[in-house]
Amino acid sequence: MMKLYGALASPYVARVALAARYKKLDLPIEMPAAGLKSAEYLAKNPFGKMPTLEHGGRCIIESEVICEYLEELYPAPSLLPGDALARAHVRTISRVVDLYVGPESSAMFRQMNPATRDDDAVAAATAKLSDHVRVLDGLMSGGSWAAGEFSLADCTLLPRVILIQKTVMPVLGVADPAQAGPNLAAWWGRVNEDPMTAAFVPEYGAALDAFLARLRGG
Repeated sequence: MMKLYGALASPYVARVALAARYKKLDLPIEMPAAGLKSAEYLAKNPFGKMPTLEHGGRCIIESEVICEYLEELYPAPSLLPGDALARAHVRTISRVVDLYVGPESSAMFRQMNPATRDDDAVAAATAKLSDHVRVLDGLMSGGSWAAGEFSLADCTLLPRVILIQKTVMPVLGVADPAQAGPNLAAWWGRVNEDPMTAAFVPEYGAALDAFLARLRGG
């Protein structure tokens, strides 16, 4: 049996959860009983981060690696469809979200408290985020999903877009990434039409709302 350690509010945990859902896998998600920095959990993931996949007595860390592990174990339906070039396209979009869009949105998330906010840092991160999202739109396939067919790219992109919409967008006035270009807008339309992803949007949003309420002490 497989088990995923982490909280759904994390976009990295959500990526794996969405991948498992697409493959119709039963993948329970739970936080480590003693916490992420406990000796018990550090034995599973020495960085003390989420997610960690436990399977057959072994542990796998890093969400992208976990998704590719699931792909190798359960190749259909595929998260890396098409030929080698098509799969490189999927991986490129996923990496752009992780290495460019994600860090800037995370930097902005740390500026949400008005008491400690650095307006210059917000302005710099906003500009970079806008540039990265515009590049992302240009890299997308122009079809309804991020790279043509549903793929790992969508599993990576969807939680990040919702995270931006629910956090820095209303607080810091960031533009909606789902409307940043024609490809992203078409993709967002498909997300809200497809039964699986349309159900995931409010579920992940609720997980984020609960997480934010805990941060506020509510």
